[in-house]
Amino acid sequence: MPKTEVDLQDAVDGGLFEESHHLDLKKAPNSKGDNKELARDLSSFAVDGGTLIIGVQENKESRTFGLAPSP
Repeated sequence: MPKTEVDLQDAVDGGLFEESHHLDLKKAPNSKGDNKELARDLSSFAVDGGTLIIGVQENKESRTFGLAPSP
């Protein structure tokens, strides 16, 4: 698992991220709808565990990821 922003960028550049039952990548939530989706995603980890990384956004068309930092 990446520990720093540099680790995240290296993982994105290397194509190492793939969302799964145990890994979810999100940009920072900025609306109530985003908060509800985040709550659902976190609750899905309650049974088997998992990792949520905030600050990485998926480009759904190309199925690639990029950093989406927020202040």
